[in-house]
Amino acid sequence: MEQIEDSALIARILDGDRKAFAILVQRYSRYVYAQIARSVRLVDDVEDLVQIVFVKVYENLHQLRNPDRFRPWLHSIIRNAVNSHHRRRAVQLRLEETFYPEPATHAEEEIKHVVRAALHILSAEHRQVIAHHYFKGYSYAETADLLNLTVETVRGRLRRARLKLKGELHKMSDIQTQTTELDRADMDALKKVIGFVSDDEKRPILQGVCLDTGGRATASNGHIMIIRTLKSLSELAAPIVIGSWSGIQLPEQATLKIEETTAEIQSNGTTLQVPLIEGPYVKYEQVIPQEAPSMRVSISAALLTHALDLLQDFMEARHPESVPGGWQYRPRVDLHLSPLTQTITFLTSRDTGYTREDNGKFQYLLDAKDDDSPGGVADWIFQVPLNAKFETPSEDTPRLNGSEERPIVHRFAVNFAYLKQILHALDFEDSAEITMEFREQSKAIIVRTSLNAEWLALLMPLRLKSKD
Repeated sequence: MEQIEDSALIARILDGDRKAFAILVQRYSRYVYAQIARSVRLVDDVEDLVQIVFVKVYENLHQLRNPDRFRPWLHSIIRNAVNSHHRRRAVQLRLEETFYPEPATHAEEEIKHVVRAALHILSAEHRQVIAHHYFKGYSYAETADLLNLTVETVRGRLRRARLKLKGELHKMSDIQTQTTELDRADMDALKKVIGFVSDDEKRPILQGVCLDTGGRATASNGHIMIIRTLKSLSELAAPIVIGSWSGIQLPEQATLKIEETTAEIQSNGTTLQVPLIEGPYVKYEQVIPQEAPSMRVSISAALLTHALDLLQDFMEARHPESVPGGWQYRPRVDLHLSPLTQTITFLTSRDTGYTREDNGKFQYLLDAKDDDSPGGVADWIFQVPLNAKFETPSEDTPRLNGSEERPIVHRFAVNFAYLKQILHALDFEDSAEITMEFREQSKAIIVRTSLNAEWLALLMPLRLKSKD
């Protein structure tokens, strides 16, 4: 039987002859399979791509101008299908690994941007596990612990999320831009969070603000950390890190556009571009203590404002930046907690806050010998006691000082400037109450405001000196 020419088959197909298309498929199916199998490893993927190629042929055959050039035209469809498959496969592979902190290539940046754009199709619980495991770098066990799930539940949700994402990514052909309107409240919160970013060039990731799922904005300089929520970003599906912010003045309100490698902040015809920092942000959620505090102290925000103003006026007037002997002043205040009297006392003294470097280590003036202290300066102590509400632990809760003894007064030391900065960032002037959570003396103090339960700050205490 004489074989029908490709051009004649194509003419019949374009006239609606489905049998002619079946002949064409049979004629070229082995060729298509062989071409795809040269670069696609999995048999299932090869077979899927064969189907995709012939669907493309059927849908686009009317665009073939020269039927005698069918084979080269078919080869171009095969090549495009294989290239699209590899791009999708690259995305899937990135979903099966933890992102690494090394600088990403342009292709990797594009992949992550595509994934972020696709995450909107997932439910909130699936977005959570994807964000924690793939974008933040938490293990299955860590993700389960942070989300209060079992490891098997985490595995199951990740598997189902990947399957759904795979289907969505298959549909997507263009990079999608995320655009959000930030009102005055959100811009004010963002500005305050930016105040906590680091200037450490060795840790560039800390020079940025992490915008996390649920709209949380987080920044840390290694000593203090702030978490605020931006309502406008509550639907953010995956975390991104934006920075550095050096020299950037933010407007009162703006449109935020998340592009492939930059964030654009648009306001009144002006556009500011801030780069996205590649690599996962620090695992800040693990820094937040999960165990119940050993002591929770609630203070009136109005009384606290007055106390801090008194302390600042007193400290600035009596603490020169340097004193004889190489001592440099860093504003420190000691906190004395007394559950018995229900008071928290803020205390500073002549020697409080002075340090100097001694063979690469910090030495504290309170640890110095008497003859090494600055002479001719009167010894003094200034303290401001405040009434507070204490919630103390049960008998089996670890003691604040790590021992089995329960001291009458618990002592902590903090950087006064950091404390002021934290309270400003939490808008404590507008809050009715500030809560401070204490654990052991080596663990971070958590500060919260009554304005919003999701806002918090972590402040690392200073080392208590031998003469305390």
